[in-house]
Amino acid sequence: MAAHPDILRAVARPMRTSALARPAGLAWPRLPAWAELATLGAGYAAYALVRLAVHSARRAAFGHAEQLWQAERRLHLTVEPYLNHLAGAHPLLAEAAGYYYGLFHFIITALVLAWLYLRRPAAFGQLRSALVLATTAANVVFWAWPAAPPRFSVPGMTDILVTRDILGAAHPHGATSLVNLYAAMPSLHVAWAAWCATAIVLTTGTRWRHLAWLYPAATILVVLASANHFLLDTAGGLAVAGLGVLAASRITPLLARRLAGGLWAAISVGSYAVAGCPVGSTGRAPRLLPVTAPADSP
Repeated sequence: MAAHPDILRAVARPMRTSALARPAGLAWPRLPAWAELATLGAGYAAYALVRLAVHSARRAAFGHAEQLWQAERRLHLTVEPYLNHLAGAHPLLAEAAGYYYGLFHFIITALVLAWLYLRRPAAFGQLRSALVLATTAANVVFWAWPAAPPRFSVPGMTDILVTRDILGAAHPHGATSLVNLYAAMPSLHVAWAAWCATAIVLTTGTRWRHLAWLYPAATILVVLASANHFLLDTAGGLAVAGLGVLAASRITPLLARRLAGGLWAAISVGSYAVAGCPVGSTGRAPRLLPVTAPADSP
């Protein structure tokens, strides 16, 4: 059987599990399940190494957070306090946002990967490569340019995961002890959500497939409301997701239009949702906490 040149041809008709698309860009083909799991394990090990490397970069992380916050103030984009206070004032919203933030990016991404591996094997190689490339790019930024999240750096913000003790976040050895506390830019939650939506849109033919873009749009709202990311972090997440897909693909006009249209849809829905958020009740955004603020707390 002739190899298929890109994702779009690969998903144009059903493929047998043994069929593989010819690698394009920086993509590599579908591997045996054990090798794919080993790749994921290596990715987590790399993330853990970056987490340890930036543990001592508190001062730089808070300095970069201040730069992000000041940029948003100049652009009048400081919607994070309003969304955070809205979620914090309603226990149901706070619980939903906390568990969504703590679980969905792992569960949904793993399910999409498994579905692609089993049901869309010809497209799996390029799409998995896109996810790995996007995550690797994000890790490089985490290492070179650590940034503290709003929950640490903006006074008055509620750390929903801690106050609600989501997944044991209030305990020193809870879930937050396993994550990089200074990996706000770019948002991996948003990057992975955008990748999931892209994978569904490119590998299904149903007219409802574009509803998948609601997932990254909802993720943007959750990461802002939970005070884990600045709005500019979410833009960074969309950017690395798009770059990962482009780097792993043979670019065609149709692929470029679909990707650009989908990312624009996610941005538009998220923008519409936050359009009514006031930018601070007094018109002035609060200054950041000093870099001496506790950084080892979850």
